[in-house]
Amino acid sequence: MGQAKPLARFPIVATNRIEDAEVAITRSLTDVSILRVADRVHFELQMNAVNIGRTSLVFNRFGTGCKVKAELDDMFAFVIGGDRPSAFDFDGGSFVASPRKAALITPAGRMQIQRSEGSEILVLRTSYSDLLHQFENLTAQHHQGSLIFDHSIDLTNGPGAMLKRMINYLVSELEHIDLVVKRPGLLKSYDQMLLTALLFLPHNQSEKLNEDRRYQVAPRLVRRAEEYMRAHLKETLSIVDLLRICGCSRSMLFAAFRNARGYTPMEFLTEQRLQSAREKLLKPHSATSVSSIALDCGFMNLGRFSQLYRRRFGERPSDTLRKGREY
Repeated sequence: MGQAKPLARFPIVATNRIEDAEVAITRSLTDVSILRVADRVHFELQMNAVNIGRTSLVFNRFGTGCKVKAELDDMFAFVIGGDRPSAFDFDGGSFVASPRKAALITPAGRMQIQRSEGSEILVLRTSYSDLLHQFENLTAQHHQGSLIFDHSIDLTNGPGAMLKRMINYLVSELEHIDLVVKRPGLLKSYDQMLLTALLFLPHNQSEKLNEDRRYQVAPRLVRRAEEYMRAHLKETLSIVDLLRICGCSRSMLFAAFRNARGYTPMEFLTEQRLQSAREKLLKPHSATSVSSIALDCGFMNLGRFSQLYRRRFGERPSDTLRKGREY
């Protein structure tokens, strides 16, 4: 990747201590353990990283060969390699990150990584749950099931090459000016762009992104019910409240949601509350607690909230709050 290291203005760590390296990688990417080091005397990790929003960019370089074990959990990562190989073994296969092929890492339990001496990688990281939420925003549909991606992505043409160019452009901008990180609106735009570009990489639901939805406008009563629920997330809402606002029967409301959205009004309400809770947990105030956010988002039962949250995002609310406080 050349002499000038990517994201050099955003250093995280430069260390020759294995324990410090494990902590830095865990905070910036995912939980790891360094299992084996080829040359402990010359061990070195250099890491730079910047948070974009729901996405982050991370560069790291290993000075000596290493074998690393990682717990993937909810992590979704697009990994571009340098001239020296970095191999990722997970999901029943081995995938090498190079300048011509990216390795796409999806939640799959555990992964082992083989890093060669002097190997460098540039990672676009997000969570699978945030990527799925972006997919639902783009398709205007609640999605059930998994998005199954190819793990080896061509960087010489097609959507892989497009995403690589986007990343290189953003890295270049971050190297020269502070405008990107100082303007929330600009940062949000880049965040949306990167998430959308990830979704145009090959996966099993790609065709849904190309559907013409000009004539799939939801009925007025569905839009009215959704607007009302978004505006009253903190309150205790019932179907009776929605029927009163929409002026229709229960069967009509449920049929409209089923035909236009593919989910029930209460499923929509729960999803909006969970998304609101996640946003608050990722940007906490000093006195923020999981219970206060749960109540603020309309969840009266903390145990039920934790169960729904973990099922939706693949981690406990307390884990998200901890990550929010680290940024």
